[in-house]
Amino acid sequence: MAKYNCLVVGLADSYAENLKSALPKEIAITGVAKSYSEAFSLADKLMLNAVIIAPFSPIAESYELVDVCASLPLNPVVIVLCDGTLSLDARFKKLGASVTLEKAVETVSLASTLCELLKNDTRNAFKVDISSEKMMDEKLAHIFISSGIPPHIKGYQFLREAVKQSVRAPEMINNITKELYPTVAEKFNTSPSKVERAIRHAIEVAWSRGKIDNLNTLYGIKVFAKGEKPTNGELIALVSDKLLIECS
Repeated sequence: MAKYNCLVVGLADSYAENLKSALPKEIAITGVAKSYSEAFSLADKLMLNAVIIAPFSPIAESYELVDVCASLPLNPVVIVLCDGTLSLDARFKKLGASVTLEKAVETVSLASTLCELLKNDTRNAFKVDISSEKMMDEKLAHIFISSGIPPHIKGYQFLREAVKQSVRAPEMINNITKELYPTVAEKFNTSPSKVERAIRHAIEVAWSRGKIDNLNTLYGIKVFAKGEKPTNGELIALVSDKLLIECS
């Protein structure tokens, strides 16, 4: 199923939460920025398909942010929530904004507009279609079961989602604690610490069964020495890198 990553900038916490609830599961708010410096940093790190900006002072930095978004790798759609001043609307659109809306727009209407823009976007957006998603699930099942990780434990589900998130947004692997675990936890309505523990337990189960060595056969090289137990991050990075190559 298609997956789109969205950054929101300058939105009130309550509005951002309501927007998150109004969006379909295909669209994830993967970044929330309260300052322009934070917005520029996240725009540089995240693979974004959409950016929603509620401009604040200094307004010049909001112009710069829209301009920067136009040069991002995936050329995300940009929605600017402003006060309806025609000169502002024209300036934002000239810099690359896809559409401008009133700041007071209801979250349901904003979510609908975003869905429509992404649906009709013909630019080079990152999409994982249904066939690729199915292929990814099949490959993950083969890798994990061969490695001795049983599918009935929570860590299996968390580990699978962690790898899929890392394939969609490779930069997450560099910030597992603050980004990857919370993202997985949100999907399963649990806490990041429980995600971390469950994945660690899944690896320990595989290690105790002596099947982690099977990863060497799957990859065709000696990834782990006999009896060597990988960390959460090592296993997630290893598997996501393989899938990033095979399923892209």
